[in-house]
Amino acid sequence: MCFYHDRFIPEEYNFYNNYEVCGIDEAGRGPLAGPLSISLVSFSQEALTTILKGSILSSLNDSKLLSPKKREFVYFEIKKYAKVALLQFVSNKFIDNYGLTYSIYYGLKKLVVKSGLKNPYLLIDGNYNFSRFDKNLSYKSIVKGDSKIASIAAASIIAKVNRDWFMQKMSSKFPEYEFEKHKGYGTKVHIKNIEKFGYCRIHRKTFVIKKGTKNWEQESIK
Repeated sequence: MCFYHDRFIPEEYNFYNNYEVCGIDEAGRGPLAGPLSISLVSFSQEALTTILKGSILSSLNDSKLLSPKKREFVYFEIKKYAKVALLQFVSNKFIDNYGLTYSIYYGLKKLVVKSGLKNPYLLIDGNYNFSRFDKNLSYKSIVKGDSKIASIAAASIIAKVNRDWFMQKMSSKFPEYEFEKHKGYGTKVHIKNIEKFGYCRIHRKTFVIKKGTKNWEQESIK
């Protein structure tokens, strides 16, 4: 089978015979404020074949490699062609209480239940081991999966676009933090506003700031 999309590996075909294959990705691991946004996207085998041949969703890619305008265009195309395209937010308070890894697991489990899929197999962007939470979860972690696997790339766009929309709404509730500019990430503008105004109710209280980079890094202490 000849594919136009040479950027994608047809990994989903390894599981279609026995499972309903889904891509999972998140947006918002690192910000100091706002929720974790997790998405599940599943394409039928027929739709995926059409995607990989370049007949539809020809602009599909890792969300980080697309402009905001292009992301939103592809977002609506994904919603049109996906069998399932779902979103789950995990709140900053949940992240503070349980840490990032469990928050991601919690979010994807909620998505699996919400999807109604009978026998899902999850292709997850990243390098996760969820066996301490669930030994029966059928999944495969794929490092840089959002740039290799079409269904994960689609999930990355659904997660990113929805989180950006949410943070834009939060900017009207908390204008002093300028969330519309940085979406909660640890930019110098954001750090300066935290120092001036303190935390608001959507900030992650357990995240610590590591100074010294252009956009200061942050990490969970859990």
